Amino acid sequence: MASVDAKKVQRHIYPDKYGVHRCATFGDLRETVKDIAGLLGFTAVEEDR
Repeated sequence: MASVDAKKVQRHIYPDKYGVHRCATFGDLRETVKDIAGLLGFTAVEEDR
């Protein structure tokens, strides 16, 4: 079972500025997601760091 502290994450969401684009990954995928984001020209934001 996985859980997310939504209040902690939602303080960084500005729907009127960017739209609502939330995602969560489960498992040890942090580095993989960051690598893919970089290759695609995106920036991966790590809310817990």
